Amino acid sequence: MPVKIPIIGKLLEKRYSLSDLDRGMDIAMNGRATATGASVTPSTALNNSAVFACVRLLAETTAMMPLITYRRLQPRGKERATDHPLYSLLHDSPNPEMPAMAFRETLQGHLGTWGNAFAEIEWGPDGYVRALWPLRPDRVQVGRINGEVAYRLRLPNGENVVLPGFRVLHIPGFGFDGLVGYSPVQLARESIGLAMATEEYGARFFGNGANPGGVLKHPNKLSATAQDNLRKSWNEMHSGLSNQHRIAILEEGMDYVRVGIPPDDAQFLETRKFQVVEIARWFHVPPHMIGDLDRSTNNNIEQQSLEFVTYSLGPGLTRWEQCCKMKLLLPEERSTYFVEHLVAALVKGDIQTRYSAYSVGRQWGWLSADDVRESENMNPLPDGQGDIYMIPLNMVPASDIGQAQLPAPDTESNAATLALETRRGSAKSRQRTIDSYKRIFEQAGQVIVKREIDNVRRAAKKHLTTRSIADFNAWLDEFYRDFPEFIARQVRAPVQSLADVIAVLAGEEVKSDPDTVKVDEFVNEYIKGFTVRYTRSSSGQLTKLIKDSESDPNADVEAAINERLQQWDERRAGKVAMNEPHQLANAVTKLVWAAAGIRYLVWRTGGKDNCPYCRELNGKRVGIEQVFEGKGESIGVDGKVFVSRAPRAHPPLHLGCQCSITPG
Repeated sequence: MPVKIPIIGKLLEKRYSLSDLDRGMDIAMNGRATATGASVTPSTALNNSAVFACVRLLAETTAMMPLITYRRLQPRGKERATDHPLYSLLHDSPNPEMPAMAFRETLQGHLGTWGNAFAEIEWGPDGYVRALWPLRPDRVQVGRINGEVAYRLRLPNGENVVLPGFRVLHIPGFGFDGLVGYSPVQLARESIGLAMATEEYGARFFGNGANPGGVLKHPNKLSATAQDNLRKSWNEMHSGLSNQHRIAILEEGMDYVRVGIPPDDAQFLETRKFQVVEIARWFHVPPHMIGDLDRSTNNNIEQQSLEFVTYSLGPGLTRWEQCCKMKLLLPEERSTYFVEHLVAALVKGDIQTRYSAYSVGRQWGWLSADDVRESENMNPLPDGQGDIYMIPLNMVPASDIGQAQLPAPDTESNAATLALETRRGSAKSRQRTIDSYKRIFEQAGQVIVKREIDNVRRAAKKHLTTRSIADFNAWLDEFYRDFPEFIARQVRAPVQSLADVIAVLAGEEVKSDPDTVKVDEFVNEYIKGFTVRYTRSSSGQLTKLIKDSESDPNADVEAAINERLQQWDERRAGKVAMNEPHQLANAVTKLVWAAAGIRYLVWRTGGKDNCPYCRELNGKRVGIEQVFEGKGESIGVDGKVFVSRAPRAHPPLHLGCQCSITPG
């Protein structure tokens, strides 16, 4: 280990006051005046609102993003290296006196003004970094000693201390000599000076009563004492906003002559506005991010914000990551460990865009439900239910779908067996696909049910507490008139995705091209039908509860409504998941087969526990335009009767039914 050296950064932090810090910066910049006469230094430049806004924006945005230490996995991938000592330093607290955001905000602020950020590295006896202490850039000089990079620090007592390269985390900004970065304030000093000058001019303009300067013209010669007295009395009477519009009395033939250029003639406001854009250009910040919305619209402001993350923050984040890897990780660790900012929170789009992206990720298998929930700051699903990745079966080789070990079709009997087993295998493939989508449909159902329950419960509390049943009924009519649109938005992605996959599988079963089928049109009609079925069921249940309670003056209508809502919360999303994927898949299958010229369908039981009614239908063959069971028709088994509430053109027969159809 290297020789022990006192922690200089810690001493500097504790011994310097803010006044010393400002004075030190001014001395380092030599307080050089610009062409406007304004003295521009890193400390005085921050008095300008545009400079302060740019530096603060870059510093706070960079610091708010967690800086994570990762471990590379083999053959690919990464995981958070929470057991590495560097993880807690960069993520939580780099030293005992500062949280991570304050530390990184400080260094990024130095980068924004001085163009360089320095922190002393405190190495522990185990060879790992123990702490990081920020150093003031105005006290650091970078150079080489015997060819090695070294850092000279000026201490409060004037003494100089040299730290070797491994003791300093140095993050340079834009620059060309390979050691230090350019100071943005130095490069932009004339632009900043002009902004400061116009601001001071405006302050003085209003301090003088919102009038430009002028002279008092006297016909005679005045002594020095008389001039001083006249000037003093005039300023006391007419300077400042409180003395605005006071009447001046001129004696002895004196006359007031205005001099200087009025602010409107000098384009005062235009100059001030332009300097905001000019300074934003120096700091590579979109003007709208610091409050200049002149050229921003609702159509382009989101894109500009994404460009800010990519082009304004991106280079700086890369500097941080590479410098931390080079200086804070041991050489033998760099092939295994690395640091990276977590920028996902900054690039999230609106909720519709995010959900569409999640849908694509879930559909094509690179996101699980828990991945999505984590991105939305939600806890994982219990019992590992959300840690499942689903892949559309149409993306695997067709030869792998529904394969079974079948005898060679060398006889007529074997050929018939082959056809039957192939169809059964294909039906199993469709069933596996249906099962994989049930969780997605349940999640969509949970969103729908939650929105419905929250709205109905609030309305019931508002109207039924005072037994305003007529008002509640009117509210129900209005709510369920608009609610189908919300339902359609939630189910469109899973319905479209499942329909597309099933169309491919069904087409492959009968050697037909599913592209000839208008699946999109069918999906639209299916969604309309689902929203109608769902809302009719909801409004019908609630209306019946209200009617039943109206005949009983002691009935608690609100309590009855809340009890039904509780039942919906516990069961309804599960019912959607149990019924809709199966209903949709068989409907799409029938659609594809009808387009392929299939004339007959056969009912096939599925699942382990088939009910006796499903077994009664097993093997039933009907024309593809016919139904297996008509509305009101019954199936009798062992003295029990099942009555169909609707025509059954395809499975399911009842909730939980896993039967399917095959070509007949």
